[in-house]
Amino acid sequence: MVSPFFVARLKICVLRGHTVKEFAKGRDLRMEPLIQMTNIFKTYGAGDVQVAALKQLNLSIFPGEFAAITGHSGSGKSTLMNLLGCLDFPSQGEYLLNGESVTELSDRQLSHIRNRQIGFVFQSFHLIPSLNALENVELPLLYRGVSRSRRRDLAARALEQVGLAQRMRHRPSQLSGGQQQRVAIARAIAGEPPILLADEPTGNLDSASGRQIMDILINLWRQGRTLILITHDPDVARTAPRIICIQDGSITQDSLSSS
Repeated sequence: MVSPFFVARLKICVLRGHTVKEFAKGRDLRMEPLIQMTNIFKTYGAGDVQVAALKQLNLSIFPGEFAAITGHSGSGKSTLMNLLGCLDFPSQGEYLLNGESVTELSDRQLSHIRNRQIGFVFQSFHLIPSLNALENVELPLLYRGVSRSRRRDLAARALEQVGLAQRMRHRPSQLSGGQQQRVAIARAIAGEPPILLADEPTGNLDSASGRQIMDILINLWRQGRTLILITHDPDVARTAPRIICIQDGSITQDSLSSS
């Protein structure tokens, strides 16, 4: 039987414009997961008052995939996002990121991973009001120790990628909601992380702005990034080649999108 992940990787290559022959010659056949979660549990509380947010969850995501994780409120998808983004630890189980066990790392090492390997895009834009767009995008690079001239260059290029070259000196209050989310995306990609983790990126936007944001994210995925999208919106989820449904803390469906 052909692995569904083989089919998914083949579909991704075709969507990006590669031929089947190019796929066969490339690295995609190695199929080493970028993210590997095994028997993951996440429990909150103690003693007799415990809530199991995730239960015996198993998940593999490969380099270059675009996967949507979807579910109703309270399904566990936000808890899963926190674990994927190294913002929290599982109560039980193993999480390998790029072959390295995340559960054994120190807070400082996890911070290093978040700064260099994962770009976060949240529903609430989390921009600093007193900084302009360019300065907001620069901020993670400052924490990384990137020189002033280099981070200015990276931040400017990231803003150009999301269509805000003419808005670099504007503060968040001078930007629309869609423009603020584009600044947040620029901030996420400025350091060129291999993984983009987007949590309800269209949730606070009107439909037109939401479509623009999804077009930007899909274009970034086509450029080679791994994109993980957390959403409760089935229409947004269907933009991804792979849809992972979660309910009551467990994955109930993991399938390829028909779109």
